[in-house]
Amino acid sequence: MAYQRPDETEDSWANLVPEQPGRRDRLPVLLAVGGVSVVLLILCLVASYILVQEFVLESDPPQIPALPTPPGSEAVVPGGEELTTIAPEDSAATPTLLTVPNPPTPIVLPSPTTEVAPTATLPEPVVEPPPQTGSDIEIMMLPAAPVIDGLLDEWGSVPASQSSFIVYQVTGWDGSDDLTAVWRLAWNANNLYIAVEVTDDVHVQTQSGNQLFRGDSVDMQFDTNRPGDFGDGLSPDDFQITLSPGDFAALPPSAARFQGTLNGQILDAAGGHHLTMQARQVGQGYTIEAAIPWSDLNLVPARGLVIGLALNANDNDSPGTAVQEVMKSHVITRTLTDPTGWGTLTLR
Repeated sequence: MAYQRPDETEDSWANLVPEQPGRRDRLPVLLAVGGVSVVLLILCLVASYILVQEFVLESDPPQIPALPTPPGSEAVVPGGEELTTIAPEDSAATPTLLTVPNPPTPIVLPSPTTEVAPTATLPEPVVEPPPQTGSDIEIMMLPAAPVIDGLLDEWGSVPASQSSFIVYQVTGWDGSDDLTAVWRLAWNANNLYIAVEVTDDVHVQTQSGNQLFRGDSVDMQFDTNRPGDFGDGLSPDDFQITLSPGDFAALPPSAARFQGTLNGQILDAAGGHHLTMQARQVGQGYTIEAAIPWSDLNLVPARGLVIGLALNANDNDSPGTAVQEVMKSHVITRTLTDPTGWGTLTLR
């Protein structure tokens, strides 16, 4: 067996015990570390304080107390706010409310090349509408009968209709259209009331009786039984009443009443008429006011009654003659012998 030499290293450490460091050797290190930590903590606190003072507190400016308003003075704030006058403490006056008006808004004028769109539409001037020209007329019942005197003052609130359409002209008529006729109608249990204002620059009337239409005059045609015999021919329920202002000299105002026949003619009505009328010359023209008894039309009136109606005006501009030169009607389809071309009258 071979001999093994003992390890010298093992022999040299056999009797040696490692020396342990003592506690007193670690104390200075701990104190040093603690001191550094305290210093760092103090530095952090100081830095934080400086940052707060520099960036937080300094961002809000210091509040300056408001100066007291001298007694009796007034503060003015634009914009129309309501303010109170401050009175002296020893004054017995009560605060006075002061309203400050808004400052004027500056006006900026557009340049000449700038197109400014309108922001609002200005209202059109109020214009009184002209008389109606429709063929169908509704009339109201009057609470009190008008005075038949030729003065039309009390008719102002009654709707008007106008004879606007030329429905007849004599051969050779020169075309001088100077005639207008504006009508107002109303009713009560006793009468049909008529007010008409005629404008005519030349007044000519030489006739009476059933020839009144050959001078300046007006006439009305009535179909009193439209539901019973409405057709294109005349019958006994059809009437015509003509009103003449006279000549405002020797010839007085007058009227004529006509009635249809079974064979389609129109003749003087039996018994004449019982109407009341008056006429006045007014400037270049005349007025006529009349009350026509319902008995002259063989009618009993009632609300809702509808009858045929044509309102016509005759013109003669040839002094010393008897001729119907022009007739105008409120309905363009009017003819003498065909009630289907007339308009209607409704009692309301």
